Amino acid sequence: MTSEQLSEWEAYDRLDPIGSWREDYRLAYLSALVTNIAISMNVKKGTTPELKSPIDFMLNFDVTNKEEVKEVTQQSVEEMKNAVLGINKAFTKKERRKKEPPKHLVKKVKK
Repeated sequence: MTSEQLSEWEAYDRLDPIGSWREDYRLAYLSALVTNIAISMNVKKGTTPELKSPIDFMLNFDVTNKEEVKEVTQQSVEEMKNAVLGINKAFTKKERRKKEPPKHLVKKVKK
C-alpha cells in the first residue's frame, strides 16, 4: 500500500468511520430510539420529556480523569426484587378483564 492510498483510507475513515466505533454508534442510536419511545409513551400530558441522544449511550474507554469513573455497587436481592415488582406494577392493569374469544371463532349452538 502506498502512502497516497493510506492517506485516502484515513480520509475515508474520518468521513465514514470503519470498525468498532461505528458499530457502537449504531447500537447507541437504537438504544436512544427505544428509550425515547418509552419516555414518550409514559410522559404526563403537558410536560416536555428530556429525550436521550445516541451519545448518551456511547461507551467511553478513554477515561483519564478518575473522578469520571463511578463506583460500581452491587444490588442486593431485595433491591432487585423491588425493581422487578415495580416494573410489573407499572405495566399491569389493576382491573383485568375476562378475555373473550373472537366472535368468528365461537360456534353458535342451536337450542
